[in-house]
Amino acid sequence: TMSLSIDQPIRYSDLLEIRHLKDGKIFLLKGKDGSNLVLKAEANVTGDRIKAAAPVLKAIDPTVRMKPIDPSEIIEIEKFLKAWRKYVDFIEWAAGSGSNTPIANAEEFCMSELASCIRQFGAVGPGGKTSIAKMSYVRMSTLGIVLDVERAALTDASWTEAREMFAKFIKALNKSGGLEKLGQIMAGDFFISNQDRFQSNGQGMGTMIHVQEPTDGKRKRSHVLKVLFNLNNIILVKPAKGKKTRPSMLDYMDPNAMFSDIGQTVDALEAASVVKQDPKTWPMRVLIDRKERSTIAKNLADDLAYILQPQPGNSFFGRGNVGGSGAAARIEKGILQGIRAIAKALRAKQGRLSIHVQSCYEQIKGV
Repeated sequence: TMSLSIDQPIRYSDLLEIRHLKDGKIFLLKGKDGSNLVLKAEANVTGDRIKAAAPVLKAIDPTVRMKPIDPSEIIEIEKFLKAWRKYVDFIEWAAGSGSNTPIANAEEFCMSELASCIRQFGAVGPGGKTSIAKMSYVRMSTLGIVLDVERAALTDASWTEAREMFAKFIKALNKSGGLEKLGQIMAGDFFISNQDRFQSNGQGMGTMIHVQEPTDGKRKRSHVLKVLFNLNNIILVKPAKGKKTRPSMLDYMDPNAMFSDIGQTVDALEAASVVKQDPKTWPMRVLIDRKERSTIAKNLADDLAYILQPQPGNSFFGRGNVGGSGAAARIEKGILQGIRAIAKALRAKQGRLSIHVQSCYEQIKGV
């Protein structure tokens, strides 16, 4: 058997089992040799979009890779589904009628979800690829834990885990290159119009974490963040043994991106945009503008300091806040590093870029 990897075609003979991961069409493929691979499909995230964004991803976070699978790999996965169905039929026959089915509900659910994923996203699109992508499997930590503790009392057990997670984030972001990497990720996201992590328009998400009970008896109002939008997508990974934990650009394809048509220039898409009252509809424009870049870096630093703050009168981290007074400057430095890394990577690919990516490159090449 061969290992499951992004650069090898998926083969039926290498597969041991397939598991369903969290909501949506996300599956973990386990190989007979212990290797792992993740499959993911989302509406509007087509194979040609993934391919167009690949050089940007490589410039910002080369450890994250995503490749649309091709029709031959779909056939191999369907072989696995068929073999599984035969095995289930046999087990159920052997167990006899009237007994509880020995196949776990989770396994049944996984296989029916996988079959529906293939029906929905397995067709061949432009470039001969499907809209199901394979990506490497990594263990990650996310700030999504905030959503678990928003309304929990400070004495609740969930806070113990949250405090450990916050401490992990503070440590990783404070390390050299940590906050800078977050700035680079924002540059990568905004270039490809992903706003499912950070928002460019000052409208982040509302959160109930650290919200104090009002003294006038009125209802609590959530604290609205300025930049952080989807805390599940603020991700830390440890890329390899001996490497330091750092922010990751995982989950970079936004199914709701306004600028997902890779056959049109960014100017044409903006002209056709419904957001006529705000000419800055391509999120990258905020980062190209020096003054706005500085503001969004400061706003992100404020959001992080708010989320990761110690409780009043209870400094449970035993260390300071994120980045100290230099946090905004470090994020801004990272944003610039990101813009320049993208421009350099795309300059080397002139003539092979999609119309859309080429037009975006023209806008950032002088920054």
